[in-house]
Amino acid sequence: MTAPTLRSMVYTMAGCVLLMCAWEAVGRYGVLGKTFPALSQVLLVFADVPRRALLLRSIAATMGSAAAGYAAGMCLGVAVAMLAHLAPLLRGGLDRLAVLVNALPVIAIAPVLIITAGREGTPAALASVPVFFLLYTATGAGLRAASQRLQLVLTSLGANRWQRLAKLEAVSAVPSILSGMKIAAGSAMIGAIVGEWFGAPSGLGVVVLNSMQNFQVPLLWATVIVIAAITLSAYGLLTLAERAARRRIGECGG
Repeated sequence: MTAPTLRSMVYTMAGCVLLMCAWEAVGRYGVLGKTFPALSQVLLVFADVPRRALLLRSIAATMGSAAAGYAAGMCLGVAVAMLAHLAPLLRGGLDRLAVLVNALPVIAIAPVLIITAGREGTPAALASVPVFFLLYTATGAGLRAASQRLQLVLTSLGANRWQRLAKLEAVSAVPSILSGMKIAAGSAMIGAIVGEWFGAPSGLGVVVLNSMQNFQVPLLWATVIVIAAITLSAYGLLTLAERAARRRIGECGG
């Protein structure tokens, strides 16, 4: 481990400790009122067996919906981006379609999804919408960023359109795709949680809603911590994958 990396880790840990101490102090002395409890009160939620069991069941439900929507949106976004890349005449229309899908307000499309996908399927469907747009944009940008010089070399060697896509453009687009996947992880969680507000039987979004309505403030903050931890973990893992892919491509290019 290098000295700059170790120094960065120490600074990060120190910042986290300071943040937790500040949270405890602000909550304990009631600086922001009853809606901002001390960190110790929030952590007690995880020690309570019934509430911990509730959170575990809710985590499983939300992560299942988010993962399903994430996978569907990712596959569709990459596939449509490749279609637009292979058929430039369709690119303009597909770009506008992707922007339109992303611009649709959740409150407008949720009732339609409830009718078509059902209340249990709505969280996954809403999670897939932002993922589709982000992966479509990231994949398209990555495919277009392939080296023109290498494309000319492959063409001169007799490579056809599909061979250039498989051997050069798709490979060069991997870091961009992973970058889009990294950003989309948080969007998928948000989409799944919002989708659960429209009548899903279980999930972290349901816990958030019920906690707000019943003024169970520590449980509400504990749920927020769980959501943040899941999102940051997914972001961190995909960041490592993106760095590894960039390093690998750089070694191959070198």
